[in-house]
Amino acid sequence: MTNINMRLNLILSRLFAGNVSEFARKSGIPQPTLNNIVANRLNKPSSDNLERLLNSMPDINAEWLITGEGEMLKDNTVKSSMEEIVYVPLLPISAQGGSLDDFVVSVKGSECEKIISPIKGADWAITVSGDSMAPEYPSGSQILIKKINENAFIDWGKVYVLDTCNGIVIKILVPSEREGYIKCLSINKDERYASFEISFNDIHGIYRVMLCMSMK
Repeated sequence: MTNINMRLNLILSRLFAGNVSEFARKSGIPQPTLNNIVANRLNKPSSDNLERLLNSMPDINAEWLITGEGEMLKDNTVKSSMEEIVYVPLLPISAQGGSLDDFVVSVKGSECEKIISPIKGADWAITVSGDSMAPEYPSGSQILIKKINENAFIDWGKVYVLDTCNGIVIKILVPSEREGYIKCLSINKDERYASFEISFNDIHGIYRVMLCMSMK
């Protein structure tokens, strides 16, 4: 990711709370282009797109955007120190499509690509694969997750990522009538995504979904 892309991500997180569609509307940059920037698929935005942003958002400091010098906003309302940027490691596997067991052991955070997080406290970022959790968690979106102690407390009815012996899944968790099991629900009501139960013995870790950065 280029430094300009980092600063665009910083604008997205601080001024638009991660809402790519609103950032696109305000800045004049096409949303597909912003999606590619957020997903690290674009090496550098074009000069035309940067000009659109600066014309549409006159409060943005052009020198800061291009060089990183100075403050994000001309009136210094928002500090732009790069030390304040929060990074989280992006797992090289996908929720609902992964195959690594116990990814905390199998994957070293220091070796992962880092992405900018608009929130603090997340342990990892992971890409959603498949449509079982659409439309709230569409395929290709990135989610920020934090490990919980499932033996202490599970907030039933919330969305979690499970690291299981059969791969990585993202599901809504609810209690099971079977002792030692947990029930997993999909948001997509298509019959292909029926609920299922899994034993706690087959779960390596449970991670609460803190935020979804959708590429809508």
